[in-house]
Amino acid sequence: MAKMTTLEIVNAVLRNCGEETVAGVASLSGLQLVVWDKIIEALTEICTDQNTRLDFLEADGVIPLVTGSYKYQISALTNGADMQQEDKESFLAKDFSQKIKYRTQQEFDNDYRGGIEDVRFGCPTEYTKYGGYIVFNREATAAENGKNVTFKYWKHPTLPSTSAGSSTLDIPEPFDRLLLVALASMKVLAYLGNDEAVVYKMAVYGDGNLVEGSLAKLKELYSSPDLKPRVTYKF
Repeated sequence: MAKMTTLEIVNAVLRNCGEETVAGVASLSGLQLVVWDKIIEALTEICTDQNTRLDFLEADGVIPLVTGSYKYQISALTNGADMQQEDKESFLAKDFSQKIKYRTQQEFDNDYRGGIEDVRFGCPTEYTKYGGYIVFNREATAAENGKNVTFKYWKHPTLPSTSAGSSTLDIPEPFDRLLLVALASMKVLAYLGNDEAVVYKMAVYGDGNLVEGSLAKLKELYSSPDLKPRVTYKF
């Protein structure tokens, strides 16, 4: 079964809400715009769950080292600007066979209270992330210039565009039908004050007992195995 296009997703939500379908997404109006916003909201909610990293959002990042630099703006990276979360175990300066260890911002600040300028040079061995930057513990010299630090990361989902109704979204099938459409439908019906929102809530989240929701099924199938959900213990 092929993935749904953006237009098909919009029309599926409209049908679930008892509305007429549309021929395109370029000129939406009224409730159609609410449907569009709720699809984006649902997609973002599914793909940015902090307890789960989804393998269909995995990507390869690259930081080219530059002489005199030790901090690199994430939004300026050619490969990595769409980073949602990095895999902290994956940073590697391959040319130097050097694994780069993650440190929290607090640990980094404690270890390098005076900063790293004019003190530490060469291939980085540690990094932290804050203020929209990847910050290394060593400043690159001519020997490191042009060499790459590679890493794995989870990207933000690509949002639908009203100029591309025939495009597909990041959600794999059949979860575009079972999850994205259902969650967006639930949100639109709740916005309208329609009690049928409960039907789609059950489809997405289950009943907490015997019925498993489509969101839990997606996580079971597509969660990246090396990241575990946060666990809260109650005593």
